[in-house]
Amino acid sequence: MSALAGPGAIRIGADVDTDGRVVSVFVNSSRPAGIARIFRGRGPQEVPQLAGQLFSLCGFSHGAAAQLAIAAARDEALSDAAQFSVTIGLAAEQAVESLRSLALGWPQAGESMDMAPAAAPLREAMSAARLVMAIAARGEAWAQRAELGAPVKAIEDGARSLGLRCEAPDAPERESFLAAVMAQAQADAFLRPHAPDALAAADDASVIECLRKGRDHFAASPTLPHRIVETGAFARHWRETESGGSAVAARLAARLIAIGEALDILRRALSRGEADMSGAAVLCPLGAEEGFAAVETARGRLYHWARLDDALRVRDYALLAPTEWNFHPAGPFAAALLGAPIGFGPEARLRIRRLAAVFDPCVAFQVELREPLHA
Repeated sequence: MSALAGPGAIRIGADVDTDGRVVSVFVNSSRPAGIARIFRGRGPQEVPQLAGQLFSLCGFSHGAAAQLAIAAARDEALSDAAQFSVTIGLAAEQAVESLRSLALGWPQAGESMDMAPAAAPLREAMSAARLVMAIAARGEAWAQRAELGAPVKAIEDGARSLGLRCEAPDAPERESFLAAVMAQAQADAFLRPHAPDALAAADDASVIECLRKGRDHFAASPTLPHRIVETGAFARHWRETESGGSAVAARLAARLIAIGEALDILRRALSRGEADMSGAAVLCPLGAEEGFAAVETARGRLYHWARLDDALRVRDYALLAPTEWNFHPAGPFAAALLGAPIGFGPEARLRIRRLAAVFDPCVAFQVELREPLHA
């Protein structure tokens, strides 16, 4: 599924030698460029709503990033209630989007695993998350926090139905769907995990400066000097993972830890009536009606940058999605795959697809494997 209303996909190509080892990788995105231009000339109240509508995946995150970027450009501080809403909405989206992606997007070989027991709770969790995000998008999560108890419980129930254990999210319940997925990932240790070069808040100033200068060109193919930057769950939680030597299992475990973290944020926010936005999102005025926001989404760090005119309408705008880092042609996915002993045929294609799935792009992806004729 594409995250945009229009076309867009990632094409992955790999060449293997006679030993089944990847000797070259090709990653190309056909995602539409220049989507941020649609915000130009808009009033500040229009942009967050439009951003949320444009992106079918992580729509709340884009809406929140737009809200924060506009507030930063206007040099406005967010109220505690507004920060509560942003934090609640982001946590609900992170939890359910990751659950949905794993449940419906895990590449399987042969007969599919039985998801029947979890199907209804997952649907209810997705519906509940939409309700939480709708309330949060209106800035009413704190005022309506008593009413959010039931939908948050539905999200937790959906996670448990798939096998997530909140007390140990990277070790799913035995005989559950997620346990079966983890077992498949652990059994295929064709690639060992390595510490990522994580994109972090300390990089925000460099990223925004590049985005201001490069606009759509940089957003389509972002790089930082001499680095292969990664963002997302593994970049945040790799130190906490136990993989048994499998990079795919380690990345899967990191995503489960991130889901557990999001559920914990929801529980604590409702029980205490407060939420700390600093770990989820930041906004930074840059002076002269200019500002940016960085938001942690289910797939990694998302940036929105805005410049307003004298009438406080959008003069210029740019955004940078996490998929562009992770699936850069010379990015962490390509670097991980290069040199990997994936073998041949359907098994090799499945390995590439599973590695791509745990990186979790926000658009569909296609895999092409080129083998030696005499392999």
